[in-house]
Amino acid sequence: MPKRMPMIRDNTDEEERAIQKGIRSDPDAPEILPSQKVARVGRPVGQSKKQVTVRLDKDLLEILRAPEPKGWQTRLNQALRDALTRTT
Repeated sequence: MPKRMPMIRDNTDEEERAIQKGIRSDPDAPEILPSQKVARVGRPVGQSKKQVTVRLDKDLLEILRAPEPKGWQTRLNQALRDALTRTT
């Protein structure tokens, strides 16, 4: 039998005020002002990607994932770009 997801409810106004008060009083959680830059997460704007399926030899995939399992697709993309645009 599948597990049920827990019910999630919105904070009451009183709970929200208490949370916001706690945030304001926490010196380790300073307010970010509009003039401060916030790091953007995700792919840069204007850079489009197309999802494809490709089969790779197991040893090649291990090499791509060796430095760090996260980011292997980006490394593959760069390796292909370098190989295809290399001038000889």
